[in-house]
Amino acid sequence: MDIGAVLSRAWKTVWKHKVLWIFGILASCGARSGGGSGGSGNSISTDSGQPFTPPPELQRFFTDLERSFRSVSEEQIVILAILIIGAFCLIGIISWLVGLYGKTGVTVGALRAEAGHEVSFRAIWRDSWGVFDRVVGLNILLAAPVFILALVVGIGAVFFAALTMGIGMLCLIPLLCLIIPLSLIYTVFTDMANIAVVKDGLGITAAVQRGWDVLSKNVGSIALLALILILGGLIISLILAIPFFLALVPVLLGAAQGNVGQNLTLSLICLVAVVPVTFVLGGILHSYLQTAWTLAYADLTAKR
Repeated sequence: MDIGAVLSRAWKTVWKHKVLWIFGILASCGARSGGGSGGSGNSISTDSGQPFTPPPELQRFFTDLERSFRSVSEEQIVILAILIIGAFCLIGIISWLVGLYGKTGVTVGALRAEAGHEVSFRAIWRDSWGVFDRVVGLNILLAAPVFILALVVGIGAVFFAALTMGIGMLCLIPLLCLIIPLSLIYTVFTDMANIAVVKDGLGITAAVQRGWDVLSKNVGSIALLALILILGGLIISLILAIPFFLALVPVLLGAAQGNVGQNLTLSLICLVAVVPVTFVLGGILHSYLQTAWTLAYADLTAKR
């Protein structure tokens, strides 16, 4: 496999057929994760030494919120917690399915482009939907043992840490270091199996066998391509995250001067401007990465 040629063809394909960007954006929905943190208090000390007091409206909001929580019964809190957890699980499942469909669409589009067929949204959507049930079944099959193993290892680690007063966790550091390369190998294997479903029209079991066959017989070239794509994708992702941090600079400067809300509007405007641009660029990145893997699989299996 000519890795340079694969990378070059992937970019030409993605740039020529910009409809792949749409499916790349969908793919990014299942690839991203986020989190947040918060806190509250009556006074915040600034660099100038002056205490920061929240505006009266904000103080009343937190006071009313605290009063509302105190009036809720324990049964209602449990029900609310279950609903919130259920909502997060539902959002996670939907995001996973959307991301999986996006990756399938990019694979379909890249293969259609390689074959000289029409690369349109309608054609990609139709072909992707035709194999999506097998793609979902394949990913559930591959994810189940990993989930069970992670659950068993996690519970075992907790008990081991409790029995050894936390000192035994040091023994698990080599295991944690081993998890990273193993997870990368498993990710590449999953991609190969998914592409096998789309390109070769295989069933779930046959796709698993084909994915492992391609990976095991081309370890060197696939490892080099994975290193390039993973490191390159990581670097670009970090670059795409920079605008988000820059958008927070105004509000941080305001906080340093003792007034958090001083530049809050400016930061929000910057975020609103940054989010769609970053979202599109992230979609282009995901469409390129998936196209590269698809073309690599096509080249490797063409020699069979």
